[in-house]
Amino acid sequence: MKRTFSAILATFILALTLVSCTPGAGGAGNIAEAKSIADLKGMTIGAQAGTFHAEAAKQIEDVKLKTFPEFADMLVALKAGTIDGYIAEEPTARSVCSSDSSLDYLHFVNNETGFTVTAADVGIAVGLKTGSELRERINEVLATITDEVRDNLMLEMIRLSAGEKLTSYSLVSEPPATPNGVLKVAMECAYEPYNWTETSDFSYGAVRIANDEGANYYANGYDVRIAQYIADKLGMKLEIYKYEWDSLIPAVQSGAVDAIIAGMSPTAEREEQIDFTDVYYMSTLVVIYKKK
Repeated sequence: MKRTFSAILATFILALTLVSCTPGAGGAGNIAEAKSIADLKGMTIGAQAGTFHAEAAKQIEDVKLKTFPEFADMLVALKAGTIDGYIAEEPTARSVCSSDSSLDYLHFVNNETGFTVTAADVGIAVGLKTGSELRERINEVLATITDEVRDNLMLEMIRLSAGEKLTSYSLVSEPPATPNGVLKVAMECAYEPYNWTETSDFSYGAVRIANDEGANYYANGYDVRIAQYIADKLGMKLEIYKYEWDSLIPAVQSGAVDAIIAGMSPTAEREEQIDFTDVYYMSTLVVIYKKK
């Protein structure tokens, strides 16, 4: 699965900038030996801007926090040595580390060895315009997905994002013969294994990105599979729209899309802006680092 040329070029330029202009991280101990977030004291830790991850990082004593627009930017910074590690959901860490042997992650446990979090902080839910009639209908659909299927689907998406070829998934649904409308769903298409962009060699069940401005790009991942299941069960055609993270909530508020299915947590701050469905996945916050 290949990324877009512009994304690759931007990542390459950022890497050059980081290597040439930014002093290295480190000097606060060996991150690979950390057993809890207390052992990360004084380290330089990355987090995606505008997410709970950036707030969670402040739980680390004397942390030197650096925020980035996308996870790809943090990976570049990590490899350049300008951060000691970055915060991610455990499925993302497993996906990244399984495809890059130079990386590993700290296996923290929420509220024990890891970050102090609530269910709203690490749960993933569908975002909707305030007052949307879709909330109850989508909750009814989500209630039909067992915990076993949710967990198995995530394992499949980790394998798929690492390049393995799959021809079936645990979450199965049939598209309606005659759709009764279109379900427009927004996501970043840049947050493996929740969602990502494919420009060629499309994986099983990938969905074309509707606003790709003429390019033949597709999206797949955990969020795409959940979105497809919801659309099928509602008797609707699914359309995927790619947005920057900070543009997701404005998109659903304006009515440009019907829903956000993008690995988004229903935090108190976000619930003041939009409605959320029940949680469809729960995760653990971990820290990805580069092996010495």
